[in-house]
Amino acid sequence: MNAVNGEGIAYSSITNLTSHVTTIALQDGYFAIAAHKGQLLSISCIGFNFDTVRITEALTTTDTLVVSVLPLASKLKEVVLNAKWSAYQLDSMERRKNYFGTRSSHTLTAISGSNSGAGIGINLDRFYGSEKKKRRWIELFEKTEQEAYIDYRFSPALVHKYTAFSGEALQQFMQQNRPDYKWLRQHKHEEDLLYYINDRLKAAKKSK
Repeated sequence: MNAVNGEGIAYSSITNLTSHVTTIALQDGYFAIAAHKGQLLSISCIGFNFDTVRITEALTTTDTLVVSVLPLASKLKEVVLNAKWSAYQLDSMERRKNYFGTRSSHTLTAISGSNSGAGIGINLDRFYGSEKKKRRWIELFEKTEQEAYIDYRFSPALVHKYTAFSGEALQQFMQQNRPDYKWLRQHKHEEDLLYYINDRLKAAKKSK
């Protein structure tokens, strides 16, 4: 849910980083995903900071897990509005700033896989200590950024536009036909997604 107003966040993606299974939340923000003690869930929502939840012993005994996610600040968007970057790129830069800070020691590209060439200086020693922990947190962040990129490209609005699905039918189609991150990077145009969605619709009709 939105941590500011308590409203459910529709069509956010929740990934079990151990099993690599992703599910899509319904319009009211509810989702269901299999998870065991010790596993880590990542939550990705366009326009929000990403979050992670470690499944503890206590969480395995509850029937409902509530995750409150903070909206991204708007200051960065105002500063780089004239840069003509996409909403995903702007969100990505804001998430990186919030996640790593702005101290200079290491540098990560500001936008994973983009052509901007921008970078943000970060001091991971201050936050995570060992090299192993640094790598783990960077890998976690990059994985969540990939999920955010999929959400941005394969959005509910776009899928609804080409399928006319809504509600649970839309959620089910998106979850069952979620494209791969690498495929999306190789197919950068909306027309590519139109053909992708059309092929998936044909396959679904044949299976029925």
